[in-house]
Amino acid sequence: MASQSTIAIIAFDMYGTLVRNDTEQWYAVFSEIATEQALSLDGVTLYAEWHRREINFRNTRTDMRNPNTSPPFQTYESAWGRAFDETFAALGLKGDAAAAARRCVDHMAARTALPDVSAVLTRLATRWPLAVLSNADDDFLRPVITRHGWSFDPIVSSESARSYKPDPRIFAAFCREASVAPKRVLYVGDSIYDDMHGAKLAGMQAAWVRRDDATPGRTPPPEGQALLNPDLEVGSLQELERVL
Repeated sequence: MASQSTIAIIAFDMYGTLVRNDTEQWYAVFSEIATEQALSLDGVTLYAEWHRREINFRNTRTDMRNPNTSPPFQTYESAWGRAFDETFAALGLKGDAAAAARRCVDHMAARTALPDVSAVLTRLATRWPLAVLSNADDDFLRPVITRHGWSFDPIVSSESARSYKPDPRIFAAFCREASVAPKRVLYVGDSIYDDMHGAKLAGMQAAWVRRDDATPGRTPPPEGQALLNPDLEVGSLQELERVL
């Protein structure tokens, strides 16, 4: 169990933990793309075809056996554009992949907060410094934070760290930015692999917010991967606050 006496800072994942990242959000933006580009299919179908290709990026972007041999870093916007290129080619569509990827970025920057978030963050901030460590491009992570009037220090993205959770390098980058030892960080996230396994591998304390909603951005663990267990498992940030 996480020990509040050893916590120097609480770091949060963003998407699926603090703001919405459920399937409905993705269906909405893909419907916009299909309409704007006059594509001959609906947004749900376009998303399903794109998602099959995009997930390959998340499954291959980090070599967890030796992170230093991982493929060259690319942003989400770049990877999403590649997935759109492949999707349009496979379906015989004349779509604008770059515009579609940018629409996804804009949509991520405007995501709404989950119901229990803002009030809990305000109360927790009276007891601990709060930070963000997120698999995200700066172009949508920082705007969504500003949109909700939240204050975090530091804010570390996969883009700024040039690596993706659960890669130990992104957690090490966070600790350098925060000037804190890993064991004194409580990391809070919704992904059992990217967030919990990654944080524990890096030596942090970890609290799993096990939300029931479907979150497409959760990277599936490699087949046969033994996962490190979180210190806490809660159903909401309110429950986390009560436990702490």
